[in-house]
Amino acid sequence: MPRLVRIPTAKIGEEISDLMIGLARLTVHGRIEDALCAGSGTLVTIGRLDGLLTAAHVLEKLPTSGEVGIVLYRNGLVQKQTIRMEYTDQVSVAGDSFGPNGPDIGFLRLPQENVGWLKATNTFYNVSKRRDDVLASQAPAPNHVDAVVGMVDELTKEIPAPRPKMRAMAFSAIIFDGIIESERFEHGFDILEFSATTYPDFPLPSSFAGVSGGALWRIYFTEQEGAPEIVAKRLLGVPFYESPKARGMQISCHGPLSVYGRLYDLVAEKWPSEIA
Repeated sequence: MPRLVRIPTAKIGEEISDLMIGLARLTVHGRIEDALCAGSGTLVTIGRLDGLLTAAHVLEKLPTSGEVGIVLYRNGLVQKQTIRMEYTDQVSVAGDSFGPNGPDIGFLRLPQENVGWLKATNTFYNVSKRRDDVLASQAPAPNHVDAVVGMVDELTKEIPAPRPKMRAMAFSAIIFDGIIESERFEHGFDILEFSATTYPDFPLPSSFAGVSGGALWRIYFTEQEGAPEIVAKRLLGVPFYESPKARGMQISCHGPLSVYGRLYDLVAEKWPSEIA
């Protein structure tokens, strides 16, 4: 019979917050700049390439030139950091229609200028380093908990601006655990159906819009004197579609074979000299 093991969300956040970012579309109205939630992503390294792992439909909604805002997962930090999209490149795999069957996954290669300052404050998850172990289903510990992380659009709110004629927005990300109820293959990509766990003291948002492109993490732990101790983390997949269910919400995610297999191969095919 399954046992209830409690791992504080703050501990999981400490493990992964520096790997995650949010994206914001920038607009101007009445000479005042505004920022709108555009999705989430994970900072990753593939071979010698540094970029963002996200959903294809998130990339499709971003402009091909001009600035896109980056939201770092740090409480209370006023910031404006941007990517110039004309200096990016990408691999994107999208299905004929948007839905739970995908495919819906992509990699955005970041400009070196962005990589430089992001590495000064954040961490890039090395996909290549972990690829063989993941594809061989080698687990670093016998116990684990699964959680989805991403920015939530409905939690975005305006906050007092530091100076006149300026608008400031607060973006919020959440971590929510759950279980993988099923796994299937569509168009050669694996898809995991993740069911979010509901708690009386933690109401889930009515919509997970904005979480798309974030990450499904598997947090491995051991137990020391009855207390869980996190020993490893693994990027397991990419959420891209939500479906309401009788209780809670179900999130369709591309799984490890999509991330470490199909997408990895497509990135290597596009930039063979950068993938050892």
